[in-house]
Amino acid sequence: MSPSYRKTLFSRSNSRPPGCSAPSELRFAFLAGTFGRSNPGLVVAAAVLVLLGAAPASAQQQFDDPSQQQSDDPSGFDLDALQGILAIQQLDGWLLYDYQQQNPIAGELVDPRGKPARRWFYLIPARGKPVALVHTTDVSSFEHVPGRRVVYETHGQFAKGLAKVLKGRKRLAMEYSPMAALPSLSRVDAGTIELVRSSGVTVRSSAELVQFTKALWGPEGRLTHYVAAHHLDELRKKALDFVARRIRGGETVTESDVQQLIAHGYQIRGLVGPPPVVAAGKHTADPNHESSQDSIIEKGALLLIAMAVKVDKGKRAIYAQTTWMAYVGASVPGNYTEVFEVVTRARDAALDLLRDRVRRRRAVKGFEVDRRARTVIDKAGHADKFVHPTGHSLDTDVRGAGGNLDDYETRDTRNLVAGSGFSIAPGIYLKAEFGMRAEINVYLGRTGVEVTTSRQEAITAILADE
Repeated sequence: MSPSYRKTLFSRSNSRPPGCSAPSELRFAFLAGTFGRSNPGLVVAAAVLVLLGAAPASAQQQFDDPSQQQSDDPSGFDLDALQGILAIQQLDGWLLYDYQQQNPIAGELVDPRGKPARRWFYLIPARGKPVALVHTTDVSSFEHVPGRRVVYETHGQFAKGLAKVLKGRKRLAMEYSPMAALPSLSRVDAGTIELVRSSGVTVRSSAELVQFTKALWGPEGRLTHYVAAHHLDELRKKALDFVARRIRGGETVTESDVQQLIAHGYQIRGLVGPPPVVAAGKHTADPNHESSQDSIIEKGALLLIAMAVKVDKGKRAIYAQTTWMAYVGASVPGNYTEVFEVVTRARDAALDLLRDRVRRRRAVKGFEVDRRARTVIDKAGHADKFVHPTGHSLDTDVRGAGGNLDDYETRDTRNLVAGSGFSIAPGIYLKAEFGMRAEINVYLGRTGVEVTTSRQEAITAILADE
């Protein structure tokens, strides 16, 4: 695992919180958005664990295979928190698997150097030290990874090595979603799942484990997110000023011109992310529009600018994302304002639900937030014009591994957990006419719900001073 994950997820503490009389005791800190009361099986989604003191690895968990190699745990690495969650979920471990970078969750958590060419497993057991099964040509990629290594060369050695890794394990979590309910989590191919099951292992979804690992921002990630959000504000202002100057000067300006201006801003500010989207006029009605050099931005046009970036440094740089609506004129027409007010009400209704649940210390699931925003748009008569989920998880990927605000494309039943963040971006798209979207990013913190990006309340009229 990367050093940043060790610090964020498994930080060691020698002190005991009030009420803990023994190192093995658990203290649950019930935090915003994670308060599961009705189902014991959701306890893991209802608490952040502080586990003081891990039981030592059993001698039975040691391999005596001569090909096994040992990697010492670096100072400060502590598996207690994650192993506590595994215990609560009654799992024997979390089996991470990857082949040629098909599983970004495994890749980011284990953090092998370079790009291993052969398939590998990494087992985080409920008790004891992790163990990796790696090909002999990939050993150097895992030298820094905590735990033991079992090395294989041939397919026969692979089968024997996997059998040793799985020995005694009955219930393991993997990146698997029953009935493909969460496509973003389904990272392990069916054949590998069958292979693990053939050893007598019951495979369960790692959905909740991912919520408490990759999806958590941590202090470093939270800081980088706010830095990215600041840059988004500046880039948006520069882009709108650029369009206004061109229009006032009688010069031609296209969607692609503005897109390239913003992309250059990414480069000089040390940001990375997907290409910005600039949509003008009827193109705003297409939520998947790609900016075009042929699309001229004219006076009187509605303008949508969407960006998602993160700082191009550090393992835990977290994305920030924004959508901003503007009008190339001095006064925004009423039909635009009317629809924009609907999407902002939907956005705010979703935010109010989150804040209410946090205040009352109750769980909130991703699909519930989507449903709340969708209800506002439905009542306004635009039910069939809201054609995407309300929002999605944000972490080191623009579409993160945590809970999504979705009861449209999928039904995301995961609880939203403290320490994670996501976008809230309801939209209305009137085909061949225009589209509107209102977006904010939200972080679920220890003290409540934080809106981390600028919150647009009215369409920006970029020629308003004329």
